[in-house]
Amino acid sequence: MIKNEFDEEVKYKLYRSVREILHPTISKRNISNYKIILDEELLPIRVFYPKKISNINKVIIFIRGDGNITECTGEYSNICKMVSEKTDNLVIAIEYKKNKKKYKEMYQLIYNTVKFLYKELERNNIDNKNITLMGDSTGCNIITGINYLNKNDFSVQKEILFYPTVSLECFGNSVYNSIQKNSEFNPGLLSNLKKYYSYICGEENLNDKLLNPLKVGEIENKTNTMILVGNVDLMKDEAKAYSEKIGNSSLYVELPFLSHGFLKRIEEESEQEIFDKVNEFLIWIHFFML
Repeated sequence: MIKNEFDEEVKYKLYRSVREILHPTISKRNISNYKIILDEELLPIRVFYPKKISNINKVIIFIRGDGNITECTGEYSNICKMVSEKTDNLVIAIEYKKNKKKYKEMYQLIYNTVKFLYKELERNNIDNKNITLMGDSTGCNIITGINYLNKNDFSVQKEILFYPTVSLECFGNSVYNSIQKNSEFNPGLLSNLKKYYSYICGEENLNDKLLNPLKVGEIENKTNTMILVGNVDLMKDEAKAYSEKIGNSSLYVELPFLSHGFLKRIEEESEQEIFDKVNEFLIWIHFFML
């Protein structure tokens, strides 16, 4: 359910159903705020409306990376707003808190939220082929965790992963050349990633397939996936390895002169190129699934 009482502490607007998100009855700004209660846990979501809200039929569920890694704390509203405007999709961004040494609970809670949103969106006449799961950086790691947890509870038709972290090579002994080759273009990234994963899980869990999808044998849920990564990103090689693991269901796109976290500091020329590719993928997958 969605909480329907006002919470002074968090100061979010609260509504009763996904239907009110899809069919706003009052004049809205570009962003609205809601809360979902699942298993007595409260999870805020932020909703970013496209320019035309009269006929919303395409939705992106966005899972952000950790701001301390990509240095875009407070910038995700701008990113989600840009995604909504450039794709003409309603964007639902899931907010969450890092759980110290309780990463399984965090992943499960976000999984439950995504599952709830998929089912509610479909119940409100949004075809699942028009729902996209999208994330960036460590948010992509959460998305791969959702794929791992999903035992056909709901159908994810397409995913878009921006500069994903899909292994825990930040702890050293990496088999990927890009970590050393591109270090000068990503100052502080490795240490930030190590701090993040040390905080949420600890080194004793480095081989957990929930966190480390490259450790999974055969990937069962081969969702149609677009992976966009800068050619000077530290994580470029592991992103490519994950794309190869998915196989024919994956489209790997390497973008020139961009590093990790490029959505934060994107230039107009790159922005156009990136979202041209994103929209081509969304259109192609849409017709492919008809």
